[in-house]
Amino acid sequence: MFEAELHGLNALRHTHTIRVPQPLRVGDLSSGAFLILEYIPLTRLRDHRKLGHQLANLHLFEGPSQFGFDTNNYIGSTMQPNGWHDTWVDLLQERLQYQFDCAQFTGHMKNMADKLIRRLTQFFKGLDIRPSLVHGDLWAGNCAADSSGEPVVFDPAVYWGHHEAELSIMRMFGGFTLDFYDAYHERIPRAPGFELRAQIYELYHTVNHYNMFGSGYLDQCQRLLERILQ
Repeated sequence: MFEAELHGLNALRHTHTIRVPQPLRVGDLSSGAFLILEYIPLTRLRDHRKLGHQLANLHLFEGPSQFGFDTNNYIGSTMQPNGWHDTWVDLLQERLQYQFDCAQFTGHMKNMADKLIRRLTQFFKGLDIRPSLVHGDLWAGNCAADSSGEPVVFDPAVYWGHHEAELSIMRMFGGFTLDFYDAYHERIPRAPGFELRAQIYELYHTVNHYNMFGSGYLDQCQRLLERILQ
């Protein structure tokens, strides 16, 4: 797990677009493993506009021609498949199917999940999606500021994917102001169908929360699947 996080942090640092703590050492212990990071005194993020611009710059950074990452990593405690794919939809299908398999849905839920996998391509027709490096787990708890007010992000689940996917978990749990979204979309405007795709990306994280934390998220999974497929 920590090896994968080290690779993700280094990938983010390489872009020079947004501050992340430098990973210093990773290793094994008799009872587990450890990851040592640069110490950054953190404070509450106030300049949401700057974060919006920096995150957009990260997503605009030129990278590989395929979608995925050099290693699988973790979204929370769940393994996140990162095999290389020629299209974003292929990677997203693999990831959604993995989450659905972990959830072991039955009956109506399984039928809806299977239907979404079959129909997934239709939600991306007409889009020219190029790989963007995304943090992957950017909720408010994984974002702060350093002593100079510069945004800092950490605890990533990095991959090369669709930039829109980054915003889903940010919207799910809140904590980011309208200034952030305005600044972000100044550099990367919303494409047609944005809101519907946002629900697909939210579904990914919601099913993951169901897999990690249990049945309290089941109704939310069902509502999202029904809205997406209606």
